Amino acid sequence: MRKILAGLMLAATALGGAARAQAIDDPQANVVEALVVSAKLPGPAWWRVSDGDTTIYVMGTPSALPKGMAWDRSVLERRLDGASVLLTPPEWRAGLGDIPALLRLRGNLKDDGDWTGRSPALAARTQRAWSGVDPKNAGEWRKWKPLFVALQLNGKANSQAQLQTAQPDKTIKDVARKQRVKTRPAAVHKAMPMLKALVREHSEEAGLTCLSETLDATEAGPAPIRAAADAWAQGRVKDALAGPRSAERCELLMPGVADLKRQLVDDEVQALTDLLKTPGHAVAYFPLRALVAENGVLDKLRARGITVRTPGEG
Repeated sequence: MRKILAGLMLAATALGGAARAQAIDDPQANVVEALVVSAKLPGPAWWRVSDGDTTIYVMGTPSALPKGMAWDRSVLERRLDGASVLLTPPEWRAGLGDIPALLRLRGNLKDDGDWTGRSPALAARTQRAWSGVDPKNAGEWRKWKPLFVALQLNGKANSQAQLQTAQPDKTIKDVARKQRVKTRPAAVHKAMPMLKALVREHSEEAGLTCLSETLDATEAGPAPIRAAADAWAQGRVKDALAGPRSAERCELLMPGVADLKRQLVDDEVQALTDLLKTPGHAVAYFPLRALVAENGVLDKLRARGITVRTPGEG
């Protein structure tokens, strides 16, 4: 049931993604170079947030990893030993009672396919890409709005390339569970108000922009994502940040998503600040770019006078 609900939420979100065509408001476009430092220790990069009697070890994570990709967990295991909590990214939650509304929203994603006549070149590219990742249902994409075509295409391409969006999150949580460290999200938000707000207005043009960028990434293949994942596993932060951002740029076409991303950063900043009130040490992980962006998590913590040490300091 959780898988069905997650799929419906994705479908509902997609409609809002076709918001009014406009320049993309990307709150994480720029990073703080002083924070983009390669790791001194083995494995992924860690930052340290501390005050007088508390230290929080913070790992930056990618959006997906190749299936079965090995990465050094020794630092993670050591830092979880005796940790008071594992702090995870904020969560959006919906209940079983929301399923009827999600189904109705999903119905609004249907399309008559008229856009293919207005954008024949894009339609031809879509047909080729879709046939490559789902040859048994080569014409299935024609009944959906362009933005939802993009989201489905991205998911199918990731699946074909064996890229797992549940990783490395699942592994981190599994290690914490084995070491009996409780896990807590930085914040919890109700999903339905957000989803309903997203579907109030949409445009075909934004959906077509998203589809075009998704096709660029699909046609480039999984090599850039795999290269970024390898860099992440080796603690090479700058190279890890160089991975493609087409899926994220699609999200930013949705009305209000840029502000939502700012809210999530504020959630993470507040959760870390509150955690500093508990003596001892804790562990957290948040999306890598959100950590090191200008006005991102670590930048805002430093602005509050909180000490932040980089991965180069061990």
